[in-house]
Amino acid sequence: MSSPERASALEDGPTNEVRVRSPGPVTLRDVAERAGVSITTVSRILNGRETGVPIRDDTRQRILAAAEELGYRPNMLARALRGSRSQLLGVIVRDISDPFHIQVLRGIDEAARDRDYHLFLGHLDWRPTEAAVFGSMFEQSHADGIILIGDMVGGDATLDALAERHPYIVGVTDRVSRRRVPGVYADNDVGTRLALDHLWSLGHRDVICVVDERMADGPFRASVYERYMRDHDVADRVHVYHASQPDAAPAYRLGHELFSGFERTGHPTAIFAASDTIAIGLLQAAYQHGVSVPEELSIVGFDDVDAAAYMIPPLTTVDQRGTEMGTLAAGLILDMIEKQRSVGDVDDVVVTPRLVVRRSTATARVGQRRSMTRDSLEVEQR
Repeated sequence: MSSPERASALEDGPTNEVRVRSPGPVTLRDVAERAGVSITTVSRILNGRETGVPIRDDTRQRILAAAEELGYRPNMLARALRGSRSQLLGVIVRDISDPFHIQVLRGIDEAARDRDYHLFLGHLDWRPTEAAVFGSMFEQSHADGIILIGDMVGGDATLDALAERHPYIVGVTDRVSRRRVPGVYADNDVGTRLALDHLWSLGHRDVICVVDERMADGPFRASVYERYMRDHDVADRVHVYHASQPDAAPAYRLGHELFSGFERTGHPTAIFAASDTIAIGLLQAAYQHGVSVPEELSIVGFDDVDAAAYMIPPLTTVDQRGTEMGTLAAGLILDMIEKQRSVGDVDDVVVTPRLVVRRSTATARVGQRRSMTRDSLEVEQR
């Protein structure tokens, strides 16, 4: 290092020269002029670059104070073009209005901020082909990695295309088993059985299932339900219905079909809803038809979204630990980026769900069981 540069690093001090800063983003030059040091010294401090030349603590503090006073923000794109990490993560969400996805996103954001990363957000709105568009946008913005939130049946081709272009991708709550890139997701088999074991222990034998078939985990949970009922010698009582998400309206409309003439036509004693959104729609329909929950009908959800505890009655549900999933997913991809680990070297993280018992489930009344025919219902699928 030349003597002038060494002197700059060791002996920089404030100057008496006063300049009026031009309008626009605050630059390293502005901070250097305010702190009375060289641009090189400012860059080393604010960009965390290692240097063999010692920089005095008072110089370091003066630079940090000047940056804060001026409102300096680093240029992420310029940093990426220099070969450094941009500190940006792209997040592609299947549906931003899904209350469970909001929990996951909260966890991602908290974990990213703790490690000085910022998020770009892309909303698919159930259009898997849009993922390629967002992937290209994130690539142009030099995002260090991409997190996908949410699964869609038939979305494998989209995931494969993204994986071809981006070295660091993690999926969260987007699967029921290993895919091309690593992921963080709940053990759906365990979660479904927790819900059904709970209902079975309360004496319920006429249990129906309501799922969203557009999601990969919806049909999977339905298959676990069907197997559970067969294993417990009640295969003749298996009934699976479909209601889409993320809003509760389709489940609400299905509930009107299920509960119309509830006492007259016979009914199940319990419902396993494969998401809380579905459960919430069914709760409202039950209320509209005068069906008492849980006295006449028990309902179990799946997710434990923020609103579940505030339903009337509060919803018994399977907690997927959404915020924790988001935190784990962010930690996984940031470790991949910082340690330069390829997708093939990273294992999935499978979260063990837990049952949260509230007041939407109760013991089945003696003699409550009745028969129910699927053909009598016209289920609206959005």
